[in-house]
Parts: sequence; structure tokens; C-alpha cells
Amino acid sequence: MSGAYDGVRVLDASGAIAGAMAAMYLADQGADVVRLLPPGRGPLDDGPGALCWDRNKRLCALDRTTPAGAAQLRRLLGAADVLVVDGTPDDLDRDGLDPDGVRAAHPDLIHLWLPLLAPVAPWGRLPADPLLADAVSSASGEHGSYDGHPLALVTPIAAYGQAILGATAVAAALLGRDGAGGGDAGRDGAGRGRAVLVSGLHATAAMQAASLTDAEGIIRASQPGGGGSSPNYRLYRCADDRWLYLGALTEPLFLTALDVLDLFEVLTMPGVDGSMLNLLRPGVGAPVVERLAARFAERPLAHWERLLTEAGVPNAPAQTRDEWWTGEVVASNGMRRVHDHPELGPVEIPGDPVRLSRTPGTFSHLPSARAFIDAAAVWTDPRPAAAAGSAGEPTGPAEEPPAPPLAGLRVLDLGSFVAGPFGSTLLADYGAEVIKVEGPHGDPYRIYSVSFLAFHKGQDDIVVDLKTPAGRETFHDLVRSADVLLDNVRPGVRERIGTDYATLAAINSRLVRGTVTAWGTGNPLSATPAFDPLLQARSGLITAQGGAGAPCQSAMLVHDIGTGALVAFGILAALYARRRDGLGQEVVTTMVNSSVMMQAGEFVRHAGQPAPAVGGHEYVGDTAVHRLHPCKEGWVAVAATTPEHAAALVAALGLADAGREAGAVGEGDAAALLRAPAAGPAADRITAALAGLTSAEAADLLATAGVPAAPVLDRGGFLTDPWFAAAGILTRIDEPDLGPCTVVRRYADWSGNPVEITAAAPPPGAGTRRILAGLGYSDDRIAELLAAGAVRGHTAP
Repeated sequence: MSGAYDGVRVLDASGAIAGAMAAMYLADQGADVVRLLPPGRGPLDDGPGALCWDRNKRLCALDRTTPAGAAQLRRLLGAADVLVVDGTPDDLDRDGLDPDGVRAAHPDLIHLWLPLLAPVAPWGRLPADPLLADAVSSASGEHGSYDGHPLALVTPIAAYGQAILGATAVAAALLGRDGAGGGDAGRDGAGRGRAVLVSGLHATAAMQAASLTDAEGIIRASQPGGGGSSPNYRLYRCADDRWLYLGALTEPLFLTALDVLDLFEVLTMPGVDGSMLNLLRPGVGAPVVERLAARFAERPLAHWERLLTEAGVPNAPAQTRDEWWTGEVVASNGMRRVHDHPELGPVEIPGDPVRLSRTPGTFSHLPSARAFIDAAAVWTDPRPAAAAGSAGEPTGPAEEPPAPPLAGLRVLDLGSFVAGPFGSTLLADYGAEVIKVEGPHGDPYRIYSVSFLAFHKGQDDIVVDLKTPAGRETFHDLVRSADVLLDNVRPGVRERIGTDYATLAAINSRLVRGTVTAWGTGNPLSATPAFDPLLQARSGLITAQGGAGAPCQSAMLVHDIGTGALVAFGILAALYARRRDGLGQEVVTTMVNSSVMMQAGEFVRHAGQPAPAVGGHEYVGDTAVHRLHPCKEGWVAVAATTPEHAAALVAALGLADAGREAGAVGEGDAAALLRAPAAGPAADRITAALAGLTSAEAADLLATAGVPAAPVLDRGGFLTDPWFAAAGILTRIDEPDLGPCTVVRRYADWSGNPVEITAAAPPPGAGTRRILAGLGYSDDRIAELLAAGAVRGHTAP
């Protein structure tokens, strides 16, 4: 069977990682993607990573500045289903690719805009530099060093996350336009395209959704450091100077870990008072970290890894990228692929991270000179995609706003913690009805009430006991009513409780089942639990950040969010494929797959390529003029990358000899500064010149002079800075127990009628009676099920 997006035409007019990768995900699932490149730009000019994110695409050299090129661009827009762009508002206006103008001319086109920063003054017109995006999004500020200052991220995590979110938004928009099959193609809004904006801020907000959820009286871990913030959930150095991540997220796991370490006495330390949650209180956790660090330092990593694993406590060694890439776990998940390139020979690239059982993705070719095609030969026939099941032209008035793209879809979420539920979060964000299905014991993640709110706001909830015959019968009725079911349990659990795809497909052949596991199947880690930092450790992400120094953990939920977004994308692709024959399928992804895609460019390998970038101890950047600098108050990110930028910086700060101090005698100051190391005389001069300014003053001074710069914000800045308020990233909702809460508003900004979720996360069983009544259950039948314990409702205290 052909790919899910067979016949869908995507015009990739992006210029950076996020746009190229978003289009790649669509190409992997069968879309015809045409990448526009400026004349003279080769397929490998963007570095080895382009071998991954431009795979399966046709390449087209097009000069948009000439009348002939502009005419070809207009023709291609008229033939495309999807346009992918990035850049600033000025860039889009210059090229005639702004959302309003394009959609006025092509109302059925889906316009995806992926700016690295939200297009709001004052920072919205900065260049697409990850250093700047990480600074203003608080990713650098929250990625604390061992000395407590912000770090420059060596891996473009925000861009990789933005790409998956962007592809998922397009997948939702295609369903909103063309329908999801089964008779819903004619619903309100079908047949119409829409514009959707997914910025790098949406991506970093997603990866920080738990920490950005805020309410009065919330206690957060306060111990700084690149190893983690809580004694039960952090890196420890072992006797052989190797590092182990202890992933005892819940209290039972922490108690088991203390038993392994023979350190139960820490529960009696001042302030702990027998409760793991007290470790989050200021001043309480640090002494406990010291006790655990001393114990781990007594034995080598292999000793602790064996004991903790045997006891069932999640843990992971801090590995290098190469150890992960060449290891058995990545291979067993099909994520290391080797393909022949006509010029480079064998090339290793990441595999397809989302597996659809009936319409699997395919690989056709790597980007090379052979992939180029004349623009005049592209899409000369009528556009086929909408004819394969869409409602055609809109039936209502042109000014009528479309419904949210996933309105009318029902999703059952059996997941827990974050990796699975974030997939449902995205689907709800795009308009789907999401029902969380819990067992009698509930989701153990509920103990983290603020984090739970971040990933379940606006959802419904039913409690069903699948161990009882009546509970299973009720669950099967729920399945018959659903379009989607997803979870993230360990291999073997689904078959044991009867939620595997074969069982569910026999009940509802239209069902799309999203299956998430941590490590996949058929490898030594398959049966072990996992949390996000364990993937950070094993995948080499934290070792790459630390370089030759200690590994440095990201506070962001990099792989939880990446995995949830991947399964959401796969689910939407499967729903799009369902339009052809009305049949569902299983969608499988893993946290391993996400760990590869969140370093996709860094995992590409071929003979003679440069080594991927790594950071170092207290890493702040790669040159004197492309790094974080301390100020009188806070830090500023300076991102000078051209001679003009460097010359403007020299003039603004009065550093006429800074370049010569860097050692480039006889060359111009600007050219020398661009190569000056991040630590050295030139960097020291710049830092000294900024020392009398606040970070906001420094950023304003440099930006006014024409130097890309922005303040480094921490979480508090993200919550309070007026720029974020203008960008609409956060909003306020009322939570019954916590009161008014700040939460991430949404993960994409839509034209038309977007979803505005204002309801808090539901308590267990909040919707049990209402949901069953909607299935046609009588009041008497519901009462019988409640009395028998087959289902449970919620009783307000």
C-alpha cells in the first residue's frame, strides 16, 4: 500500500533545520516534497545533517528575486497542498510568502511558518540562530551549569522539537481540510487550508511545559547544577570516574534505591521527615545529594548499574553519541540506516522514527546533485491530494472561520507520565476530544499535580477496571466509539490486559492505535522502565554538552516531548490514510527513536565528515562574538556571525583592537573576531565592556547597532517578560486545588478558530457517568457498574 501522504504535495521553501525536517517527516510518509534552494547552493552546503533532513525530496534551484523565478514560485504555490517556510516577517514579505498574502491567493493551501522566535517585537526579527532562541526561551537559563550560570546548548534541541511539532500541525491541518474518513469529510472547515505558526518558543515551551506551569505556593527543586536538581533524579560520579543517572522519580523507586545504597537514614535527615517530596524544598535536598554522591563514589559504575537494575530502579550510564549510535538498542529499533550516496559512498542516517503497520514509510534517495529537477517540470498536472477524499470547495461563506482541525475526533489515552500523554495533549490542542482512561489505582504521575496539569488540561476522565469482565465490556464499548487509542506501557502489558492492536482492531477496525515504548523490543533494555533523563544519558546528549568536562543534563523534557509529538504525527498520518478505505492501523514509536531524531544531524556519518560539535565545562559558546557574556545583571547572548556584525560590535563597544588581541595580526578586526575563541583576550574585552550594563541594556545596545543579541532569560523571565505575554505562549486557567495557574497556552497558533483550553486536568473518574451516558448506558446500568467496581466516578470532597 502507498504511503499515508501519497499524492500530497509539499513545497519546502525553508532555510533552516526545523522547516527542512518538518518537510522530511512528511516525505518519509509518502508526500512529494520539493525543496527550493537558491542558485549555486548545493545539497550538502548545510552540513552532514542535510543528508538526513533532505532525504526523499526533489531539489529545485530557484532564484525568487527574478521575475521568472517569482512566476515559477506562484505557479508552484497554486499546485501545492502545503507550503513550509521559516525566517522573519521581513523575509516572508520580501519573498511574497507571508501567510495572509499566500492564503488570499490560495485558500486551500496549508501555510506552515516555522520562525525560530515568535514574530513579535523586539526579538521577533532576530536571525534564526539557536543561541538566541535558547537565550530568550529560558532553555539556556534553565540548562544550568555546575557553577550555576546559563549554558549555550551545543545541540539545536529547539529546532529538532520544532520540526516534529510543525509536521504534526501540518498533519492536523490536512485532516481538517480533507477529512479523516468514515463520513466526516464534509464537516465544517473541510476543504479549506489554513495558516499555522509553530515557533521555536512553542518547542521549548513544550519541553518545559511542566516547569512553566506555575501557581502560588508551588515548591520546586532549588539545587543548581548540571547534574540535576533532586537527589532521587540526577547524575552521580562513580569510583571509576564514570557517571550514572539515578532515575528514581517516584517515592517507591527512591525507597528501593535507598535500600540498594544502604542509605535509609537520609529519610531522617533534617527537613526530609520521611517524605521524598520534601527534597524539593529549599535547602533540604543538597545535604542528601552529598550523602548519595559519597556512596556512589565508593564503587564503579558497573557495580551500581547492576544492583539498581536488578532492584528495578531506573538508571543509565552517561554514554557518548558513538556508543549509543553503534549500539544494539538503536539497531534493534531500525534507527541506524546505511545508504549509498553517489558522491560520498556509504552514509549512515537515522531511520524512520514512526512505523505505520499498513502504510509504512519508505526511503527513496539521499540528497545529491541527481535529485535536482527543473522548476518548470515540477507539478505540471492537477493537484491530486484533495480529490482522494476531501470535501472539495468550502460550502459556507468565505469569511466563516474553520473549525479546529481535529474537531469531531475521539481519542482514548491509556498512558501515564509524559511520553504518551503528550501525544494526547497535542491532539487535544488541535481540537480532538481526549478521554483519559485510568485504572482503579490511577496514573502515578498525579502526585506531581502541577506537572500532571501541564499534560492533561482540558481532557475528560473515566476510571475502568480492566481486570473485571464488566469493566472490559465497558472498555470495549468505549473503543467502538473512538478514532484513536494510545498508551506508553512496557512490552507485554498490552497483550496481558487485552489492549493490544489485534484485540482492539477486531472490536473497531477503524481504530488507529498509537503504541509508545521506551526502548522498543528485542534488546536488553526492552523490559526496563525509562524516564527522559535516562535517554539523555544513554544517547550522548549530556556527554556532548559537557564535552571533556562532566556531563550536563538538560532540564527540558527533550525525549518525552519528542516521543509524544512523534506518536501524534504518526496517528494523524494513519487517520489521513484511513480516508482511502476506512481502516485503521497501529502506529509505533519509541523514546529511542526520539533520542536519535533529537540529535539527527549529529548522528549522520560518512567518510571524511567533520566531527559533530561538543561543548565543554561551563560551555558558553563557540567564539568570542558568538557566546553568552555575563553582565552587571544577568547574561546576554551575542550572535555575531558576519564581518558586518563583528564590525558593528567593535564600534558599539569601543573595541577597535579586540581582533588583534585575539592573535590575528595583520587582518581586519572584524574577520579576526569571528575566529577568536570563546575564552581568550578578545572574549575578556567584550565581557569587560558589557560588565556595566544589565542584560536588557546590553541586548538593546547591540541590537540597535546591528548586532544580533538578546538577554538570557530564566524560567522567571519566561513567566514575566512582556515579550512572552505578547507572543501568547502562556495563559491562565483556574485549577480547583491550586487556584489560578499559569500554563502553556497552546503548541501552535492557528488561523481561523483555534482551540482555547480553559479547563484544568480532570480528577479520576470526573467524566465516568457522562461518558457512559453518551455511549447509551442507562442510569441503572451505570449504577450497577459503579456498585460492582467495574467503573468508578468522582466524588467531590
